[in-house]
Amino acid sequence: MTKISEVSRNWWHEETEGIAFTHALDMELLHSEQSPFQKIEIYEHQVFGRVLTLDDLVQASHADEFMYHEMAVHVPLLGRKREKASVLIVGGGDGGILREVLRHDFVNRVVMVEIDRRVIEVSKEYLAINGDYEDARVELIIGDAADYMRTARATGDKFDLIILDLSEPVGPSSSVFTRGFCEDFSACIKEDGVVLDSDSIFVGKDRAYFLQELCGDTDQNLVSIMQRDKLLPHVAGYRSIVQLYPAAEFGFFLYSHDGHDYSNPVASLTGRHYNAELHKAAFALPTWWRENLGF
Repeated sequence: MTKISEVSRNWWHEETEGIAFTHALDMELLHSEQSPFQKIEIYEHQVFGRVLTLDDLVQASHADEFMYHEMAVHVPLLGRKREKASVLIVGGGDGGILREVLRHDFVNRVVMVEIDRRVIEVSKEYLAINGDYEDARVELIIGDAADYMRTARATGDKFDLIILDLSEPVGPSSSVFTRGFCEDFSACIKEDGVVLDSDSIFVGKDRAYFLQELCGDTDQNLVSIMQRDKLLPHVAGYRSIVQLYPAAEFGFFLYSHDGHDYSNPVASLTGRHYNAELHKAAFALPTWWRENLGF
């Protein structure tokens, strides 16, 4: 078994100040820059490979990015039979969501809206986990997702699947953690479509916390807005793990008009993480989810 050298330590910490929690990685900095929107850094870890962080929050690593990307994409896309599907990716600058979406031949349109071009460029250079931006089905838009969504709503553009691949509500992502943004994306989903949201979850002694609540200057999180205001009347959840995200416990949330049950895959696909059995099992929720998170 290979062990990390104990001679030199280069500890990097991700801090979740709202609950006084930190996790640390011993890794080497390969690239650092301040874009017009955020701090972008790439690190090298001996075991986990390259790690992308934005404003000191882990976004993806070579070791576990597929755990997040596969479960975010294949559950909503394979949980319902579709002849054709249009997909909107909000964020997603590392490109992993796009890669998984493009695996499906029945997806005929993909719009990806990312505010920071440098995240895409740096991720392509250092991580190389991205899908093909030159695919004829793909329209890449560099811009503010909140602005895009308002325009899409005004023009009546609608999607079968909207994936909210967002960093936490700090920096450029803060503009989308609002009720107004929830109203806009709710108006841009088809009657038989679904919106996919996600977040890390911490379990405290008295309650459970969404990471979105603990970051930035607001205690708002999209799940709570959608549950409270019923902008899309049906909210469902499934769970997974992503080992380098805070607490590792990770939730995916489905917002829809019709409350379709996405727990049964309509086709078989085997990824590095995803498979049909895992798809079904992900909807088996712990009791504390039901008691603390309202599922």
